[in-house]
Amino acid sequence: MENALQNVNAVVGVSGSFVCDGEGQVLASALPDVFDETMLSNVGRTVAQTIAGLELARRRKVGDLDLVYREGRLVVKNLRVGYLCILCVPTINVPLLNLTANVAARKLAAQIKAGRAAPVEKPALHEAKVPAVPTLNGSFFTKAERELTRLMGPMAVFVLQEQIAALGESREAFPQDKARQLVERLAAEIENEDQRARFQQVALEALKE
Repeated sequence: MENALQNVNAVVGVSGSFVCDGEGQVLASALPDVFDETMLSNVGRTVAQTIAGLELARRRKVGDLDLVYREGRLVVKNLRVGYLCILCVPTINVPLLNLTANVAARKLAAQIKAGRAAPVEKPALHEAKVPAVPTLNGSFFTKAERELTRLMGPMAVFVLQEQIAALGESREAFPQDKARQLVERLAAEIENEDQRARFQQVALEALKE
């Protein structure tokens, strides 16, 4: 599976790719280290739920998804038995990408059907260090991510992780004193003024809890 993903990544404009099964569980990934397993699993589940919802509403199969954002683009190939997710630049040559991605999609679908795919190995758990400064509780990120996803779609998880990393922090131990700065950076990714204000309101209320 990794070879097929590397072929996709070789296309100019592709930042990385991963494949998940029909439930959104990640089977293989070829993305930069900033995209951890938890984040990819969240995106995989969101993609699976989105396509399932579209198929239920339209009462027919859904083909590819092409989600374009200001800072990136997420192309999803529906493998029927899973999904190939490709993160790329907004201006990528889609016909050129499809020449490679469609071949990779067929190979990946066959491998999933054959049962040769295995979930990404989870890293060994290490004893958590006691943070030196007060950190945000998990409910803030849950609510912020849910609101971002409502406004931006599956790309929201990537945007959240990128902004956390840009501040030099991790989601697991994000300091409270950088919370408002993170909210401002996330809000700046939302083009619609009303939606931006709505997100800021939800995020700031979550900080008070």
